[in-house]
Amino acid sequence: MKTIAIFGSTGSIGRQSLEVIEKSEDFRVIFLTAHKNQELLNEQSEKFNSEQYLGDLNARIISEVVKKADIIINAIPGFNGIYVSLEALKNGKILLSGNKESLAVAGKFLIEIAKDNGGEIRPLDSEASAIWQLLNDYKEDVSSITLTCSGGPFFGKKKQDLEFVTINEALKHPTWKMGPKVSLDSATLVNKVLEVFEIKNLFNLDISKINIVIHRQSVVHSMVHTKTGATKMQISRNDMRLPIFYALNWPEKKEYPWPPLRIRKSELNFAPADKDTFLPLKWLALHGANPNFPVILNAANDVAVAKFLAGEIKFLEIYDIIETALSKWILEVPIHDLTGLIEFHNKISNECCNNSSGRKIHTSKAR
Repeated sequence: MKTIAIFGSTGSIGRQSLEVIEKSEDFRVIFLTAHKNQELLNEQSEKFNSEQYLGDLNARIISEVVKKADIIINAIPGFNGIYVSLEALKNGKILLSGNKESLAVAGKFLIEIAKDNGGEIRPLDSEASAIWQLLNDYKEDVSSITLTCSGGPFFGKKKQDLEFVTINEALKHPTWKMGPKVSLDSATLVNKVLEVFEIKNLFNLDISKINIVIHRQSVVHSMVHTKTGATKMQISRNDMRLPIFYALNWPEKKEYPWPPLRIRKSELNFAPADKDTFLPLKWLALHGANPNFPVILNAANDVAVAKFLAGEIKFLEIYDIIETALSKWILEVPIHDLTGLIEFHNKISNECCNNSSGRKIHTSKAR
């Protein structure tokens, strides 16, 4: 029986991970951490008879928890989740990562650390998991891949429609139930651009071979295109329990304990993405080959998201903060070591924090 520690157990991925684990006799949860939801953490800890930690994580706590478990589930949003991933991989653990930010920004370094220490990375994002599942069957034949994107709550909107959107409107994802950080990143489409780099790093793919297409139903989670001209799709419910189940049990292919998606009458619709309204797609086209781009994008976005959720900036000012950071930092000499990359990321974050206005704005209703 493998032991599991979950960092961020009270968030969306953490809660669904516990649902999956509860269905199996092969795993035992021994440690749970949460940032501030004491009530839910207590309930989870009591139910699974595990140790718990509430509050800000530090190096000592992360190290102590990681050493206790065979499998580490990193369900912490934002770049700070990298410290959990680093410690897990340095200790040769199996890392189930829902922290796409660290994989997008520093994935190649994390993979090197995993190889050097006998660790293993298994992705939990639905799109990354879909590509992983497809590549396990078709890797030698793949010529390119396509990431699907729901388009978020503002699909079909133009820039002028987004000027006064509220926090509640931005967090209303059409098909997924997620935490506020991921939901907002899906509304701006920063999330999809980060996934491009997550996929690039995880599977050593050239960025030119990764495409994005809008798919509102969110049942096709991604596609691979083979050299013979065929397209293979991973189709399932929009339910994070499936990628969690797959990652937990890999390489065994156990029977999924929930009903599969049975399509009796449906159309699969796809549409091109609007690069003029959703600027991260335009930035990807302009700067995707520059290794500084994902670092700057993520660092500035982390700050901008926090400020929007605090009611300090408007929705479109998220783009303004990121664009200002890109203008300043994109031509810097790229960083080629992990320590330098983390310092570069933190430097950008600090400057974005200091340069933001910090004024309170109307957030409850659209104007």
